[in-house]
Amino acid sequence: MSATASAPMTPGCAECDDLERSRKQAVTDRDLSKVTDFRVLIARHRARHRVPS
Repeated sequence: MSATASAPMTPGCAECDDLERSRKQAVTDRDLSKVTDFRVLIARHRARHRVPS
């Protein structure tokens, strides 16, 4: 399971969309270091969307 699978995208979040687009571009460019970096950034960003219980 990837790091991004644990926290779903928030609809309408421009930053989520931008990070995901950048990750996909890194995949296309075959830049695995950037892919990993974006996965971490996406996971950190999406964690901020969670509402504390």
